[in-house]
Amino acid sequence: MKRREDFVTKKLALLIDEDLCWGCDACELACKQENHLSEGSRWIQVRTKGVQRVNGKLKLVYSPARCLQCSHPPCQEVCPVDAITQRPDGIVLIDYNGCIGCKKCIEACPFGVMQFNQEKGVAEKCHLCYHRIDQGLKPACVDVCIGRCIYFGEMTELVNRYGERRWLSGRNGNEKRTSL
Repeated sequence: MKRREDFVTKKLALLIDEDLCWGCDACELACKQENHLSEGSRWIQVRTKGVQRVNGKLKLVYSPARCLQCSHPPCQEVCPVDAITQRPDGIVLIDYNGCIGCKKCIEACPFGVMQFNQEKGVAEKCHLCYHRIDQGLKPACVDVCIGRCIYFGEMTELVNRYGERRWLSGRNGNEKRTSL
């Protein structure tokens, strides 16, 4: 018999338009407050790429980095105790009670966004504020984004709404820089 989860095909995602980000760090602060993170934990990190030429003009470029909730998470594949799971909506979660702190998931993350919490002895990362999503709310970073550059929703709908362009976390030429 099929379970309810077997019918869920929507993958939830954050889309960030890096051209609109001005590096205010409001998303980082909201994440820390919402998830009661320690001072050193940064589940979303606004990285400064420095001065770059954008559309022929020099501009300070910021790149908010966070877990991309991979379709086939490498962190989950290497976890020796199955402490990392993926919900039917694509959100990747860590069971902190099951995590043994081996750091294999951190090494496997191709985006360098997983972290180790020294105080708790566990790996941690963004989980899209699933507790808010389950209540019909948006992730905290989306609600507080002053530049309105963070969008949340079902991935296909986000791509349809914002166009069929190449989603980048880097930049080449005059392409629009956006990352899923």
